Amino acid sequence: MKKLIVLSVVFALVAAAAFAVDIGANVFGLVVPAQGQSGDGADDAITSDFSFQRVRFSGYGEAGDGAFGGQMRIEGDGAIGLKDAFAFWKPIDQLKVLIGANSDGFYGKEGVTGWMFNENPYDGGVAFGGDKIWGEGYYGYGIGTRSAFYGGYGGNALHLNITPVDVFTLNVAIPFANGVETADVFKDIFIQADVNLDFGNIALTFQAKEDAGDIFLYYGGSFGDLGVDFGFHYDMADDAPMGIGVGLKYATDAFGVKFRTVARLAGGDKAFRLVADVLPYFPLGDNIVAFVNIGIIMVSPDVGDSVFDWSFNPYIRIGEEWGAQFLAGLKLYSKDDKTNWAIPIAIMLMF
Repeated sequence: MKKLIVLSVVFALVAAAAFAVDIGANVFGLVVPAQGQSGDGADDAITSDFSFQRVRFSGYGEAGDGAFGGQMRIEGDGAIGLKDAFAFWKPIDQLKVLIGANSDGFYGKEGVTGWMFNENPYDGGVAFGGDKIWGEGYYGYGIGTRSAFYGGYGGNALHLNITPVDVFTLNVAIPFANGVETADVFKDIFIQADVNLDFGNIALTFQAKEDAGDIFLYYGGSFGDLGVDFGFHYDMADDAPMGIGVGLKYATDAFGVKFRTVARLAGGDKAFRLVADVLPYFPLGDNIVAFVNIGIIMVSPDVGDSVFDWSFNPYIRIGEEWGAQFLAGLKLYSKDDKTNWAIPIAIMLMF
């Protein structure tokens, strides 16, 4: 028995030396005591809501002094299942080969304009999220910040990260899949040239698609306390829109402010769309920060009525920025001549 114990200890020590493993979990619980709407034709009912916005377990590990590694995430709301996973091999410093997927996206180029605008309060459900960034676009009007900024490659693929010099990386993703002809796979290839210089990051991204493709150009840099993001999107399909956007972040010890705006130009419906958000935030004490998120959406169609809607989303965070948090706020937004409101309260734990 003593020999078995000694061997077990030795094996554990060897395994710890051979594999560097980081295991974590996220739990985001949300309750909405009251929500409703007002205006012509509004539903007078005041309702409540409850959900676990996220329950996630994740593990990341490396072996062979970083030559091999991988990540696995399990997530669910009720039923728990595999969210995504990937494994990589880095035979030399100039080449990394990766197989798998990352739902948060590899190679994203959006700076503060996407998830980083409100960060964790998105995931906890206290800040407005999907409609302004991904999914169907801002309140269903077909525009979000990713109309101009590339949000990242999330699907399963064979990835090649080629770095001939420190300042330049060529990222390639080839989405091989079961039963798909190899020639068709290359019709959806992803290629990105990523350059990091003293004055900022420049990236040119191409995502192929049937008979066309999407091109994204990005610049991100900082000038003292000011951070700047610029994005441009060109859809090569006939009558497709173009997008152009700017993000700014200014932060000091006393306060900070973030700003983002995206315009969607041309396109088959000849409509002009613009979305803009400003987020000032103020520390109120140790680990207490107040945020005031204000946004607008404008649509000017070639035919029909114009649209001007707004959102107002103040909230407070008590706790660590990247740790345990208590969040509470107010969500107000207009759409279809109605004002929608909700009072979200969330507890977020990341460990």
